[in-house]
Amino acid sequence: MKFLHGWFAILLLAGGQGMAADAAALSGLVVDAASGLPVPCEVCITDAQGRTVRESESFTAGFRCRGRFEKLLPPGPTRVRITRGPEIRAVERELVLRAGQKAELKVTLERVVDLRRQGWYAGENHAHMLHGEKAIPVNFDEVALAGAAADLQYLAAAQTWELKDPSPEALEAQFKPRSTAECQATWNLEAPKNYYLGDAGRCLGHGWTVALRGRTSDGRDAIRTLLDTSAWDYESSKPSFANFEMHEFIHENGGRAFYSHPARWWMGAWGGQGGYARREQMRISNLAVELPLDTLAGPTYDGLDVLTGAGENGANEIAFQTWALLLNHGYRLAATGSSDACFDRRGGAVPGAVRTYTYAPGGFTLAAVAQAMAEGKNVVTTGPLLLATLDGAPPGSALPANGRPHELRIEAWSSGCQPGGLRRLEILRNGEPWQQFNIPGRSPAWKMSLAVQESQNSWFCVRVFGEDEARQRAISGAFFLDEKPHRPPPPVPAVVAARILDAKSGQLLPGGRLTEVRFSANQPRLGKAHELKSGRGTVTIPATVRLRAEAPGHEAVTLSPFFDFPRLLEMVTRLEDRDLANWDTYERTRSLLGSVELEFRLPPASDRK
Repeated sequence: MKFLHGWFAILLLAGGQGMAADAAALSGLVVDAASGLPVPCEVCITDAQGRTVRESESFTAGFRCRGRFEKLLPPGPTRVRITRGPEIRAVERELVLRAGQKAELKVTLERVVDLRRQGWYAGENHAHMLHGEKAIPVNFDEVALAGAAADLQYLAAAQTWELKDPSPEALEAQFKPRSTAECQATWNLEAPKNYYLGDAGRCLGHGWTVALRGRTSDGRDAIRTLLDTSAWDYESSKPSFANFEMHEFIHENGGRAFYSHPARWWMGAWGGQGGYARREQMRISNLAVELPLDTLAGPTYDGLDVLTGAGENGANEIAFQTWALLLNHGYRLAATGSSDACFDRRGGAVPGAVRTYTYAPGGFTLAAVAQAMAEGKNVVTTGPLLLATLDGAPPGSALPANGRPHELRIEAWSSGCQPGGLRRLEILRNGEPWQQFNIPGRSPAWKMSLAVQESQNSWFCVRVFGEDEARQRAISGAFFLDEKPHRPPPPVPAVVAARILDAKSGQLLPGGRLTEVRFSANQPRLGKAHELKSGRGTVTIPATVRLRAEAPGHEAVTLSPFFDFPRLLEMVTRLEDRDLANWDTYERTRSLLGSVELEFRLPPASDRK
């Protein structure tokens, strides 16, 4: 028997009670080094028969507990590994269990670094309690424990939920009692989650929200509104709404909107519902094909995930290239990351496997984190930990490019869960490698500073890699150096050549009017009017509005410069992953917005009788 350091002890007690003669018992206590109190954690026990002890197929790497556990196990050599997110040093030990005896295990978990004390909060904004498969039962206790055991400051679980009526109030009643000061469990939405006419080959893009209020100012259910507005698989008869129309609603109701897994797609079987023929092999898309349009038209969203799954190397690289491209063209969008964990899938309950750290020095609230996240004060990671400042300022900050040196300070740590130390660190300028450092001896920690001196507009970010570079990386938000105070590109309008026609005769209708209609989700709001005395004319409007045509004696008709202009709709919905990182795509979109053609065919009012 080995007696180890003070933070880890094993004591075998003979004569365990109430167990089979050929079984052994293991009782575990896991405490936090600072408080000495039991702490939520993830436990992986490999028993003497080589099996991993599990409590749910949702989490196949072991089980979770709140600091105490008891298991009956086969006697013999047994391995125990205890983890609690990347800031905590994993503990792994081997012991021999004896038949008919009880072993007591006490573990004290120590921090590699405490980022909360420095104002950085780790969160998961894209996890599903029930994604749709519902292959594994899930309850709210499991969801809340998963966030705490991963050392997340907050875990927001999205649709669907194990509730008959998932109103904001009902969800709050489930999550609030399960929250603590160390981990707030809450709800959010994967929204927009939008397929054009329910076609999984023409996904407009998925997103997630943070800090969205559950009720609008007039009492409407924000959850129901956004779910009604998005078209999911096979919902071919559902009215089409653009992602930017949902972004409008999210912002109006206190939330922030971020594109998730923007470059994800795969080949598979689909169809046989919603009027779509069954196909054994087609491109199934989660691509954010509306992102170029939303960027030029606003931007209408706040940022995009540059990391999603640790194994999605190609998609993550294109997402990073897309972010860099947008920064290079003046669009200061935030870089974020999320796991897309799914609790009802086998092995899918891994929230925080990809996480976003956000700097909120005033203390944690979801509203404060949402604001800071949108400002780009983020680091995203699949394991390694990274802090970077420029003259003491966090990512997202802008400093003058006046030829004087600025100090870039970097601290990095390998994840407490991942062996092997740090491998490499690189600093990028305008998205291209600028400085690279091989970290000697695969050190578990690295600290450095250097001068950044610029007289031209530029931006910098830092990336650090663990032993497995493809799966272990952290990326900082951008630091900006500006010759003059930054002015973002102005929104690109839609220039619409419109004709108002009688639906029966096809003749122009004189005395017509076009009224701008801005949708907030599925709620229309009338805006500026444009007179078309001859029944035809060209109007310049925000690219995010629709137009409502009216003429005396006729029914009004509303059309969208996006959905009702086939050339733009076809181009956008057929984009591929690499198109997102190619500026030609944005110029093609700009060109089409400058030459929209809409033909309004108004039925005579008498037809209504």
